[in-house]
Amino acid sequence: MRKVLSVILAGMMMNPGMFAGTPPQGGGQTATPIQHVVVIFQENVSFDHYFATYPVALNPKGEPPFTALPGTPSVNGLSGGLLTNNPNLLNSANGAGAANPFRLDRSQAATADQDHDYLPEQQAYDFGLMDLFPSFTGTAGPPPNAPPPVVTTTGLVMGYYDGNTTYTWRLAQQYAMNDNSFGTTFGPSTVGALNLISGQTNGTTATLNGTGDETDGGAGSLTVIGDPNPISDVCTSSTSNQVTMGGNNIGDYLNSSGVTWG
Repeated sequence: MRKVLSVILAGMMMNPGMFAGTPPQGGGQTATPIQHVVVIFQENVSFDHYFATYPVALNPKGEPPFTALPGTPSVNGLSGGLLTNNPNLLNSANGAGAANPFRLDRSQAATADQDHDYLPEQQAYDFGLMDLFPSFTGTAGPPPNAPPPVVTTTGLVMGYYDGNTTYTWRLAQQYAMNDNSFGTTFGPSTVGALNLISGQTNGTTATLNGTGDETDGGAGSLTVIGDPNPISDVCTSSTSNQVTMGGNNIGDYLNSSGVTWG
């Protein structure tokens, strides 16, 4: 099952009609009618977990039907052999967790979180073979009523929702969706957030209370591979392992262009 690091992943562009009549910021002119862009970035969920078969839903009886609008493009998701003859089913190293991707229904709205730490993700990718997710990132149960044996095995990591269960499919019908998001480093939430705003996780300029979430980045630098907190952030969730990052990010470039952001 194809995974996208730090997960989703739905970068959504606001409908310009929602801001009709809103003057461009700073008095400048926009190249398109779009004046505001809102990015929704979900934590700890793979793209395929929510959009694997978009825009085709199973539409079983008793569940809210989903029919895509005419002209809806397909995504870089799961089809063909990836659904029916997946490498994560074929690799015996996954043991009882070996599984094809399978659909989760509306009774299975809550699932166990997959392991998304640096080393397990690296092991799951298996040198690019992408065939050891149950073994290294899978967590058994919940939900109830999953096709056996995945509910009691690490094969649960192969489960996905479609438009009969998740409202994100209906949102995707109205906004732009990023189905090809790439990270520079394996790892959890902070790694994904840094990649989103700066395109890389190297360049730690200061550390406080340890360096357990960083690794050697070459040439004397440090690269973030875990979940450190920002130094001097009064809202930080932890005082252990804090860092300051150097280099430019989206905010810096927007500031230099006189564009406001939040």
